[in-house]
Amino acid sequence: MKTFEFKQNDLKRGIPFAIVYLVLVFVGCYFYFGGLLGMADAVNNFGSAKATGFLIGLAVLVPFFILLTVLMPKVKVELGSDKLAISTKKSQKVIFYNEISALQLNISNLNKLDIVGEQNNVLAQIQPQSKPEILDQIISEISNHVMFTKQKGSKNYFGKSIETSLFIRKV
Repeated sequence: MKTFEFKQNDLKRGIPFAIVYLVLVFVGCYFYFGGLLGMADAVNNFGSAKATGFLIGLAVLVPFFILLTVLMPKVKVELGSDKLAISTKKSQKVIFYNEISALQLNISNLNKLDIVGEQNNVLAQIQPQSKPEILDQIISEISNHVMFTKQKGSKNYFGKSIETSLFIRKV
């Protein structure tokens, strides 16, 4: 049995947190500097626009990314002889290898593995926050138990072409 542990990106938590965080930062600056004109005067009095942007980026974005890392759930993926178990603090999902009809890597999102069932329903999604090489190891382990045919493609993310892979179960 192989086990992988990592922090997983979770859009259901991340997007609302990002919106609330940026609104709170804006409201805090609005009251601290005395409105929009006060914020504009503070930026104007600082001097260089590049230095101002850099410092604002550090002051706002560094805490945001630190808090976002803490907020994301820790996921444990255990690959056994006949099933894979994906567990978090709150839930556990068990998927038997005979239920898997396809694996989709980088198709729906960058560094995301979708495990697809027989009716084209997504059984599970795995998207590590900082260790994308785990996905290749998970695919390799699942491929030891299920025979797949691999189809390669490409998709553009941020102007860069990324290789996509579709693993379809052999019948």
